[in-house]
Amino acid sequence: MTGTEPMTTGSEAPAGTETPARAPLTWAQVRVALLEQDRAGENPAPIVALFAGRTEAERRKLLPDYKEAVRSFRETSRGMRPLRYVGVACLGGPAGIAQWLSREDMSWTTTDRGAERAVHTLLAERNPAWIPDIVQRLAAKMPVDTWGNHWDVVDALVRGSDLATPTTAGFVVRWVAKAGQEGNGRTLTERLREDRYFTDLLPALFEVPGVGAHLENHESWRQAGQPGWGVALAELADAKVIERDTVLDGCLSRLLRGERPNALRAFVRMHDAMAPTDDELAARVDSYLRLLPDAPSPVAGTAQEVLRRLDAAGRLDPERLAEASRSVLFRSEKKLVRSQLVWLGQAIKRHPEHAGTLLACACTAFGSAAVDLQERALTLIAKQVGRLAPDQAALVFDEVRGQLPLLGEALRQEAAALLGESVAAEPDSAPPLAPPPVRELPPPIDSLDELVEELAVLFAGTPNPWVSTRGRATDPLAVERIVSAMLREHARDREALHSALLPLTERHAHIIEQQWFIHQVQGAVGAMVAAATGYGGSRSGWFRSLFGKGTEVSDHQLIPGAKVDVERLEPTQRFLLARLYEVGTRLRLPRSGPHLAEIADATGFVDPQALVAGLEQWEASGHTPWRRDVDQALLRLPADVDPAVVARAGRLTSPAGLRVAAVLAAGGPPAAVVGRRRFDRIHREFSYGDRGWVYFDGPLASVAPGDRELLPESALVLYDLADPGAAARGGGRSENTEPDLHCWPLVLPRDRDALAAHVAIRTQHGIDGICRGAEILPALAEAHGPLGPGMSLALAYALGARTAEDRAAAVDAVVTLAARGDAWDTAALGRDIGEAVRTRGLKTTRVVTSLQEAARAGAGRAVWGVLSGFLPDLLAGTKQTGLADALAVAAETAASGGARAGSIPGLDALADRKGSSRAVGEAKRLRRILVDRG
Repeated sequence: MTGTEPMTTGSEAPAGTETPARAPLTWAQVRVALLEQDRAGENPAPIVALFAGRTEAERRKLLPDYKEAVRSFRETSRGMRPLRYVGVACLGGPAGIAQWLSREDMSWTTTDRGAERAVHTLLAERNPAWIPDIVQRLAAKMPVDTWGNHWDVVDALVRGSDLATPTTAGFVVRWVAKAGQEGNGRTLTERLREDRYFTDLLPALFEVPGVGAHLENHESWRQAGQPGWGVALAELADAKVIERDTVLDGCLSRLLRGERPNALRAFVRMHDAMAPTDDELAARVDSYLRLLPDAPSPVAGTAQEVLRRLDAAGRLDPERLAEASRSVLFRSEKKLVRSQLVWLGQAIKRHPEHAGTLLACACTAFGSAAVDLQERALTLIAKQVGRLAPDQAALVFDEVRGQLPLLGEALRQEAAALLGESVAAEPDSAPPLAPPPVRELPPPIDSLDELVEELAVLFAGTPNPWVSTRGRATDPLAVERIVSAMLREHARDREALHSALLPLTERHAHIIEQQWFIHQVQGAVGAMVAAATGYGGSRSGWFRSLFGKGTEVSDHQLIPGAKVDVERLEPTQRFLLARLYEVGTRLRLPRSGPHLAEIADATGFVDPQALVAGLEQWEASGHTPWRRDVDQALLRLPADVDPAVVARAGRLTSPAGLRVAAVLAAGGPPAAVVGRRRFDRIHREFSYGDRGWVYFDGPLASVAPGDRELLPESALVLYDLADPGAAARGGGRSENTEPDLHCWPLVLPRDRDALAAHVAIRTQHGIDGICRGAEILPALAEAHGPLGPGMSLALAYALGARTAEDRAAAVDAVVTLAARGDAWDTAALGRDIGEAVRTRGLKTTRVVTSLQEAARAGAGRAVWGVLSGFLPDLLAGTKQTGLADALAVAAETAASGGARAGSIPGLDALADRKGSSRAVGEAKRLRRILVDRG
């Protein structure tokens, strides 16, 4: 069948003949039809022919056999997909059929349109009145993504029964994707003109979240010369197929409601493609004004351009111009603020009667985090205020006077001089930062119902492996509570645990069966559920290969997957997974024993007394404790242990007890030896000009064990990072494990610098693209242990990361360290930044912006320390990008009490230069402040 021929039902008979009597329908006939369907490449024609003309009574008789087939097919690699059309033909009522068709495993079938029409054929013959209800249910459940064929089923039912167009989010998003993909030699304009759903769904194009991302995907994949969505809609509007107002108002409505910047970019492009006239823009001026305060930068830039165009055409009154100026100048984007200040300078000349009101708006920029923007605004005011009438100038001076506290020390003096006044200098010592509140450990899970609920929440975050891991994070405390509860309930009542967890094996089979998540914490926890329930999954030998290898096994024997894949895992993830899979092995056995690595607080430390008591119980039972449970417990020992507990541990006699006693007597596991040096070729980029790869060197942190005798053997992988450059060249990270990064700090709660050295490999990659790692720096700042090259290099790269989220995390870490008062070498962080700028391509402008945010958050002294180490390298370099900004931040932090007596190498040479560049001016200002404080 080609998909274009009508689907026959098998019930037609030649005219003038009697329909022969058919044998009663049996499950044996269904099995034969299923085999024919399989041989025909999942073509449903044999099933359709078999059920044609059958009564509901015949169908109901098959239900017991059908249900048994569902159970047996579930255990096969193909799942229940072969039964798809049988379910449509047998199940009773719209609700049951809709639930069957909306299953995730039902979506991975043939995309042949004829096969989807078979669903309509089966339902139309049974009861056509069911179809609208089924359509409504399927459309409501349809996921907002483009995987599977749920949309094709609904489309076949809607077209086959000539139903109203569904407008649910899932249907709209998939229609957008379909309309953009199916070319057939015609342009998008031509396809939309003939599309059955176009006019019905056009308003929803601007209302349903997620549409913009698919519009943008079409833009990136469309062929050159082919119109995109914006051009297509403009052409259809010009042809009077749709109204221009519908598109323009829809674009503005979507932009006002907001979404991710990438998703909104398509609507900005669509707006521009419509080429609105001045009359159309003026009629919507209030909407553009509403976009200025908090819309994403590209959207706000479009609104700013529109309003500036209207102002130049005399179509924007001064009151709205003032409102626009204050909205934009309150923003943080330098490009927008600079543009607005230029616009203000021009507008003052066009509106002399409102010049004072407009110029006073420039004071809004005094609240900017960027010193150069504050300085630009002050320069504009100083240049223009002398030309104003006295009453207009008074408005400006009053505004400047009110905004003086927002300026830094140096600019505050200049603004006061403009007013003809003087201001008292700020006190040398800034108020101390409050340390972050101590996190509390949630209470333990105390019932099976709560355990099942926690597991469902953990598994629900991953509907399928194609969902991006960006933004997903595993809750480390939730995982620890689940592990403790599983072991506790296993020891209490193994059968009750089995019964409580069994429903999870069906609802979350894609995780429990270990199909895609074996190297994520979710997959390891899924293995625990599989072990506790005896669930075997769909792969032959999977259950046997996963468990039952004893306690003294290597990581690649314990963690599922090929040995080479396990060895590619980052060391911290590998250690974490090995411990969790060991817990799964424990849950398979009748006995379990005490849980030794159970955390006693939110930072990840164990209770030493509980650890020793647990080992005593293991010795009394005559059994050996689990290796990785002991190893993780050792790494979680706090620094201060009661001497009585140490003495009690000295009486242990088992090999595990002797190990723990030795580590306790030594004061805990030794800290790693972390060093720094430059490594070769840690990053590469393709140069089209050179037609080859360009390689970059850069500093990274190496890790070596302090005392191997006191460290667990399985944990040596965490301390063996002699060549981080090799790890960086080999990728050094996996997107597959990124959701679990927040679990890492609980692996080494007392040696954060060693862990930070591993994270630095990730943050080094994060300066060029998206590579998660910086997000756990605040947690490491709150952890324990010495601070050294590992934390310094991880922060250095994260402060200049490509994504704003990573830079914000680095700023939070700097502020946390400053608030805690931990001993750390801030100047060394500055030197690491300088080397990374010179060798690895770290961008100075990003780093300086991050440091400025940290200073404004109260970490001024720490920021001055960083800049005192960074500036000599920056002043000695040939690149001037970001130098003026760095000097400005240094001047502000020095003036506010950060600086002590001393000088910055290279500062005098720049300050003594002739010229009026901003860098020279900021150098003079910084030198003056340092001299005054000397």
